[in-house]
Amino acid sequence: MKSLIRIETKSTDCILFHKVIFPIVKIESLVHKRGVILDTILDQKQSASRIFSILADLYKFPESDIWEDFSCHQLLDELRRYASEWYDSNSLVEITDLPTGLKQMQQIYAESLSGPALPVESIYKEWTADRTCKLPFARSKGYLLGDSALHIRFILEEFEIEIPENYRNMPDHLAILLELLAFFLLYAKAEFIKQFLVDHFDWLDEFALRLEELGGNQFYLQVTRLLQQMLNKLTSIYGY
Repeated sequence: MKSLIRIETKSTDCILFHKVIFPIVKIESLVHKRGVILDTILDQKQSASRIFSILADLYKFPESDIWEDFSCHQLLDELRRYASEWYDSNSLVEITDLPTGLKQMQQIYAESLSGPALPVESIYKEWTADRTCKLPFARSKGYLLGDSALHIRFILEEFEIEIPENYRNMPDHLAILLELLAFFLLYAKAEFIKQFLVDHFDWLDEFALRLEELGGNQFYLQVTRLLQQMLNKLTSIYGY
C-alpha cells in the first residue's frame, strides 16, 4: 500500500538518527555478541514500526489496494503476528466485526471515520493553548488545524516530508500520525519518540468513545482498541 508520507529530507541528523552506544571493551569474543544485540534491537524496531504502519493503513479511506490485502487476511494476519511478539495472542484485542466487501468497508468508513468520528487529533482538543488568542472558538473542541496540527505541520516541514493534498488541512490525521510514528521508531532518538507519544496520542480514549456511541459495525472501534493496546505497550517501553 502507498504510504501517505513522502520523505525527501536533506538533514535528519538533528533528531532522527539514534546510535546504540555500547561500552568500549577489548575482548574480541564480545564482537559477535554485540552484533547479536544490534540485530535484536533492529528486529524489535522493525516489528514495532510495521505494527503501526499496518494500523495506519486501516485508518485510510479503503481503496481497492487496501481491500485486496485486507480481504485475503494479509493485513490482519501480519498485524497479529507482529503484535504477538508483544502480547500473548490470547490477550490481544480481537477484530471480529469484519467488512465482507469493499463497498461495505467504504460505507462503514463513511458512516464513522469520514464524519461523526473523524480521526483527527485537533478535533478532540482545545483548538489552542495560547491564552492570548481572542478567537471565539480558541478554547473549543471540534475544529481542524489546532495546535497539534501546527506541530505536525512543523515536523513535516522540518524534515521535508510531503503528504497528499487532501490531508493538508488535517496533518494530524491518525493515519499520518501512525506513519510518522512508524518512521520515527526506525530512525529517531528514544527521547523524541517518547515526546511524540506524549504529545499526539492522548486523545484516543475520546475518539474510541465516539466510535462506541455510534453503534453499528464495530470494526473501527475494535481496530482502535487494538491500537490503544499496542500504544500502551510502546509507552511502557519508553518509560512513561
